[in-house]
Amino acid sequence: MNSFLKIFMIAVAMVTAIPSFAVTDKEMEQARALAAKHYLRYANNGSDYLDKLNPSSVAELSKSLKAKEQENIKSFNAVAVPKDYASWDKKKLVEYWSSTFFRSPGLKEDGKKCLSVLAKNLNKMTVAAPSAEPKPTDTKAAEPAKPTEEAAKPTAEAKPSATPASETAAPAANETAGQPATAPEAEDAVAQAVAQAEADAGLADEQPKKSSNTGWYIGILVVLVGVVIWLVMYASKSMKETGASLADHKAGEKEIREAKRAAKEEQNKMREQYANSLTAKNDEIKQLKSEVEARERELDAAKREADALRRQLDAAKRELSNARQGRAEQPIAPQQAQERRPAQEARPTQESRHSQEQSQGSPSQKSQVSPARPGGLPPVVFLGYVNQKGLFTKASRSLNMENSVYRMDIPDGHHGLFRVVNDPEILDRLVDNVAQWLEGGCVIENPEDADIAAEIVTLQPGEALFADNTCRVTKKARIKFV
Repeated sequence: MNSFLKIFMIAVAMVTAIPSFAVTDKEMEQARALAAKHYLRYANNGSDYLDKLNPSSVAELSKSLKAKEQENIKSFNAVAVPKDYASWDKKKLVEYWSSTFFRSPGLKEDGKKCLSVLAKNLNKMTVAAPSAEPKPTDTKAAEPAKPTEEAAKPTAEAKPSATPASETAAPAANETAGQPATAPEAEDAVAQAVAQAEADAGLADEQPKKSSNTGWYIGILVVLVGVVIWLVMYASKSMKETGASLADHKAGEKEIREAKRAAKEEQNKMREQYANSLTAKNDEIKQLKSEVEARERELDAAKREADALRRQLDAAKRELSNARQGRAEQPIAPQQAQERRPAQEARPTQESRHSQEQSQGSPSQKSQVSPARPGGLPPVVFLGYVNQKGLFTKASRSLNMENSVYRMDIPDGHHGLFRVVNDPEILDRLVDNVAQWLEGGCVIENPEDADIAAEIVTLQPGEALFADNTCRVTKKARIKFV
């Protein structure tokens, strides 16, 4: 209840304290100067200096204008300004200077482009409340009518009309009782008494009028109080409805937050599952790569073993050939020669045919021997780095710790398969300058791990071609630092 009374008293105070606003001459001139500034600014594109001006009147603005704007302001000043602006409020002031004024003929179309900006700046103006002092009324109408000279003379010595009738009548009675009064004086006394009676009657008539006006004021105040009470009740009802809708809104927001939280948790769960599956796949890929590398190392070892066996086989063949040749050169005993003679007469001597074939050579043997090792190339050579032309440098039959980089197998004498020499001593030299030693003949999968590498693994051997006493890279090897 106390809060209701406080709201009621505040509402009554606000209703009774609302001032009325009107446009003064100064504010009208300020709005006119602002409109002229924006009009001139848009009427000529080269008048951006006007943005720095803040004139309070058109006369002040005219002092700072250039020749083009002095010409353009003539059409602005030619439009007549209304005289009834004293009754305007701020809304009507803004509407006139941002719309109505620019409908007048004679204004430039480019200057009318300022209306939106002008309206914003006009709305920033403040329209002051009018002064509480009433305007001076006509003194001639307020002055009472001057009495004629004849009426003024008898009353010159009389007391003011505001004197009560009893005070004016008493002297007159005393004069008549003490000494006889003259006729003019008696007439003046009677006239004053009548005037005083009329004045008292006028005051008596004014009292009902004042009371009737007070009744009107009370009636209006009662209506205002009723309106305020209705507004308070409506506001209270609106606040309750707003509170209910706000509670529903908060409940909806809570549901939305919970749904977002659940969606985020589900998303995080899916991300975690994806990360786990990705980690498992990466581990599987690493395991497969390690297995492939192990198989490649086994294959390299098998190839080396096969090369060693092939060399052993070649050596055994050479020993067998030498043994056969030595056996053929041994002398034959006479008895054995007689026993063999019939067989030798029946068939051509195999030794003569064999010797002839060796001297001339059969086509099949020529085809096998000719591409074997041109220039006497060994089956395995060690090569240096690959230069910018793609050629190997520093070839040797054995491993050279200072220059060797690659080990190449040459199965047919023309094509070779090369790998990086996997030796700890050579590794230290290679990782010191990877660009010089390895990039010419290798594709490196993880060059960033060169500084921490303990071993170089050849994932895929490179290919080379021997021609014109040179060895050229035709396919780079693929390596990895581990």
